[in-house]
Amino acid sequence: MIDFSMEAEQAVLGSILLDQSQETAARAVERLEPEYWSEAHRPVFEAMCELQREGTSIDIVTLSHRLEERGISGPTGGIDYLGDLVEHVPSAANAGYYMNIIEVTGFRRKALDSLKEQRRLIEEESDPRKVAALFQAAADELGSKVRSDKKLTRIHEVMRDHEDELEARSHSQGITGVPTCGADLNKLTGGRQKGDLIIVAARPSMGKTAFMLNGSVAAANAGFATAIFSLEMPAKKLGERIIANIGLLDSTLLRTGDLGPDDWPKYTAARSKLDKMPIYIDDTAGITIQEIASKVKQLKKIHQDLHVQIDYLQLINSGKKFQSREQEVSYISKTLKQIARDNDCPIECLSQLSRGVEQRQDKRPMMSDLRESGSIEQDADEIDFLYRDDYYNAETEKKDIVEIIVAKGRNTGTGYTEMIYLKNFSRFCDIQRIHY
Repeated sequence: MIDFSMEAEQAVLGSILLDQSQETAARAVERLEPEYWSEAHRPVFEAMCELQREGTSIDIVTLSHRLEERGISGPTGGIDYLGDLVEHVPSAANAGYYMNIIEVTGFRRKALDSLKEQRRLIEEESDPRKVAALFQAAADELGSKVRSDKKLTRIHEVMRDHEDELEARSHSQGITGVPTCGADLNKLTGGRQKGDLIIVAARPSMGKTAFMLNGSVAAANAGFATAIFSLEMPAKKLGERIIANIGLLDSTLLRTGDLGPDDWPKYTAARSKLDKMPIYIDDTAGITIQEIASKVKQLKKIHQDLHVQIDYLQLINSGKKFQSREQEVSYISKTLKQIARDNDCPIECLSQLSRGVEQRQDKRPMMSDLRESGSIEQDADEIDFLYRDDYYNAETEKKDIVEIIVAKGRNTGTGYTEMIYLKNFSRFCDIQRIHY
């Protein structure tokens, strides 16, 4: 077991009491977790944290009074001991050095405790994939505790070279990210932006998967690699749908193999285009969020311009145990957002909607319809709903029209557009409107 450094703890506590500016206290509260401290000094540090957050000056009198209120007595809680701490610290100048000792030793103890717990869980687990997920989950939890060395940056440094970015945007026709499958949607959103989590949700049979695949083809044509994680449909089935899309081939012919003389040239040309596209598919059923993170990281090393698609959110395995399904989905959505940021790529994830949609007269989806939403609405940068009126209304004038409702756009605002959905060809097409 890694021992506590009592001398370092005494030096930091003494420095906090000595520094009338309270800067040392603020740094200590920001850097050090209460669990990093020994049992003798932990109550003292926790009391200091309370005073600092309240904006109360920390000195021997206020601290001893707070310790009395909390029922802390004994040598470390007495006013004489607190006075000795100040006397043994000539200045607060070296407080950062001693904080580092506490932080490093505390973090290492936490890491060892976590490994012990993972070992216990692993000994009870027979599935190697779940074993790997446990390890990754433990690493992610520890990684979240590591504090960034990134410092505050002046705004003029942040905006340096901004003119060049504006110039580049002016030549991109408004598309600043990975292009979508629709021109109007590109205008509305600017494409799928790096670091963003985009949720595409709809009821069954609205065309979610086809919409996703149309996006992967558009991305590939623009030079972006796409990683598709398909948790429901086999990879070969997705490949057939992309071929139908590219070659304008009826997917029924591909399912039956009944291609005529005019169809084979279309198939061959579509296969030739598909073979050159940087589209990668993983159809592992029940894949864990940790496996997704690892595979995205690996592909990012090969393709700097990366686009990730997942079909669909509710089938992802968290690799951890939660008290409720809502908590699990919330953890998955938060992790997806973190993967997008860590790899500087957009993640487009399909999601189910609850059956509540079917109970309303107007069946267009709303935010509250997101199934097991948890924090999906909060974590997502963009939420798109797909709606087909002809699915519910046979007499509608909007035959084969899909409404794309951007219900949330953190950086773009909300909006609405329409596309034609040719179901047999798995293809979404722009609507060519004539203006007089």
